[in-house]
Amino acid sequence: MTNPIDLLIPTQNIHLQVREYPRKADAVLCLHFGGGNLMMWQRVVPVFQKRNHLVLVDLRDHGRSDKPGTGNDIDQMARDLLGVLDYLKLEQVHILGSSLGAEVGLSLAANHPEKVKSLVCDGALYSEYGPYGIWAGNQAAFQEYVVKKLKAIQERPVDTYPSIGDFVEARKKVLLGFGAWNAYIEAFVAYDANKLEDGTFTRSFGRQAAENYMRSYFNCRFEDYYRRVKCPVLMVTSDEEPENPLEKSATLKMSGLPVNGRLAVLPGWNHPYGWMLDPDEMVKLVLEFLEQFNQSRT
Repeated sequence: MTNPIDLLIPTQNIHLQVREYPRKADAVLCLHFGGGNLMMWQRVVPVFQKRNHLVLVDLRDHGRSDKPGTGNDIDQMARDLLGVLDYLKLEQVHILGSSLGAEVGLSLAANHPEKVKSLVCDGALYSEYGPYGIWAGNQAAFQEYVVKKLKAIQERPVDTYPSIGDFVEARKKVLLGFGAWNAYIEAFVAYDANKLEDGTFTRSFGRQAAENYMRSYFNCRFEDYYRRVKCPVLMVTSDEEPENPLEKSATLKMSGLPVNGRLAVLPGWNHPYGWMLDPDEMVKLVLEFLEQFNQSRT
């Protein structure tokens, strides 16, 4: 096993925190969910590291990357990654993305197909509105909904804590409510603590960045991206019935758009914390997908 190399890589007038596990093999670029960071992959690194060159990234305004509070749409974040790939001299990568990471990976695969060998999407399975969306009402009602959601983010208090320990304990109380806590999640949360100028700590993904991302997200139509993706795509969903009945049909329709895509149902998958809680079946699914891709190349 190789030791990780931590790098702060310049790209698009900011710096992204990157953790690289070098190996003479195909590179897998791992992209975390919104509000997450590169530590979400720590439990699965030993398995993927045996076969692949791993590159873990803190997206802008996350983890220990720069936090400009701007450029939080998926296309800009995908352009950020181009600088990372150039810096690391990686001509092509497989992408493993969770939620926001899946969206950013989708943008990279659609807009820069020469850079992406394959794409795994644990997320980006439906749009919020439109023929591939989950909104049942008309456009006017949807816009009212968007305004309310954005206002709620704008008015959300910024909680700060005197120490990393206090920050972790507060997040633990929240996450325990979802049954999402163990040593991996504790390390993930501690890494997320962002020190402010007054010495207190808060979450890395700030309110302004979250508002900017959500404003873009509500208007994003993932179907426009999937239609342009040429590489093999694996889209993964849980077997549980969604709260919104439109979600399942939208996901099924979306999965038919990539020219070389398929939808896999993973019973009991806990999105997105499953990567730190119980990732074995997901890892097996992803490795089988990558192996099939490698076999098809030879």
